[in-house]
Amino acid sequence: IDWRVTARTQKTHTKVFVEEHERPTIVVTEQTPHLFFGSQVRLKTAQALNVSAILAWISLAHNERVGGITFNHLQSTWIPPKRNQQTVLHLLQKSIELQEQIKKPSAADTQGWVDSLQQLLKVKKPGNKIFLVGDMMQLVKHAAPQLHKLKRNSDITAIHIYDNLEKNLPKLGWLSITRSFNSDKLVKLDSFRNKTRKAYQTIYDEQWKETQDVFSKLTIPLVQIGTHQEPLMSLIQHKLIQ
Repeated sequence: IDWRVTARTQKTHTKVFVEEHERPTIVVTEQTPHLFFGSQVRLKTAQALNVSAILAWISLAHNERVGGITFNHLQSTWIPPKRNQQTVLHLLQKSIELQEQIKKPSAADTQGWVDSLQQLLKVKKPGNKIFLVGDMMQLVKHAAPQLHKLKRNSDITAIHIYDNLEKNLPKLGWLSITRSFNSDKLVKLDSFRNKTRKAYQTIYDEQWKETQDVFSKLTIPLVQIGTHQEPLMSLIQHKLIQ
């Protein structure tokens, strides 16, 4: 009760206080050509942006300051955390602009995650809550040293965006694929063979295991969300939002 106003007006007046969270939320969104792929429902770039948007809006609804970094193979943009809708809209609009610059899939960008984590290391205030959204396999492959440093003063959660075709080879008979995004040479695979499908799956499983080991040693939560999954329900199931 605001006693001064109540005494002056002879009517009861109350004040409502809303808790302000001092620890800002930072969302790092990968929008590189390496994620410009999807076999079901949507592209990985689109799913990464969906997840980032939900995290940003939910954090703002909880009265947290929200900002982040969005990057592709050409540039990155840093949006300082603020407690307003305009900042979130600006962050998401920049992500859309970077996504529109992608014309075709390509090999993984070796510098994007390095530069983004280096940018976060320049943020002096400790205790930031950080969400990393994108291909975590590429992050640990190229930016593990920066991740180690960032973990010392930040609360990090990593979200790996994947497509089912990366994990399992469907039974579709003879398939023609290229050895890499930069190769035009076709290699034929018999997807009816159990041995072929097992070898294909093993490649992904080994890389995923290595990624899990790195995050586990750093005690950083790591979850994965597929392009075929509903992003909001997936975040709820992983208990990343309430």
